Amino acid sequence: MNMSRVLGGLLCIGSGLIAVAHIYFGYITGNSLVPPQGLAFALPVTAMLLVATGLGFWLGWIMATTKEAEPAQAPTVDEEDLSEGEAGEE
Repeated sequence: MNMSRVLGGLLCIGSGLIAVAHIYFGYITGNSLVPPQGLAFALPVTAMLLVATGLGFWLGWIMATTKEAEPAQAPTVDEEDLSEGEAGEE
């Protein structure tokens, strides 16, 4: 497996975990240090964090699912082509 595919998978997993952890610990647990009037600051920060983790997930997905291009093979030269080319040079 290609190293970029592994890194892409790790980037997808990491981005998802960060987004879920932010939502869970910031809003669901109820132990938030942000008072209700502090949501004017917390919601835009959450929106930007979700955009950033979404871009990270998308980049990781592209890295993980892109197939590796096979190297092009060198063209072969026939013996007849060589003899014709040498005969024309004389």
